[in-house]
Amino acid sequence: MKILIVDDNDQFREDLSFFLEHNLKHKIIAEAANGEEFLELGNIIEADIILMDLNMKEINGFESTKKILWQYPLLNIIAITMDYNNAILDKLIETGFKGFVYKTNIYEMLEMAIQTVNSGKLFFKKLEI
Repeated sequence: MKILIVDDNDQFREDLSFFLEHNLKHKIIAEAANGEEFLELGNIIEADIILMDLNMKEINGFESTKKILWQYPLLNIIAITMDYNNAILDKLIETGFKGFVYKTNIYEMLEMAIQTVNSGKLFFKKLEI
């Protein structure tokens, strides 16, 4: 699957890219360090899945997603975040995200999220403590 990663943490992006390509055998087609950089990419429409950090400087994940979905409403965007509460869940759904994964358990849940969203379903699983 072709994946695009948007996250302002360089090390996290690098680690996630490595995991996706080497462990899960997906192809990373682009990376962006913030929402502004993401919106300037020329190959967004080629992505099967976009992994979008919510909390970034410049343009955050919510704004980036709203803007790109206005232009390309069928994109599959999964939020990656450290935060969770019901208000965020409502906002994720309202914005048009197809799912979300906590950064704390991204390596355990990401493949399930990608496969679920790619099959046309939503992936909004609460973190079990």
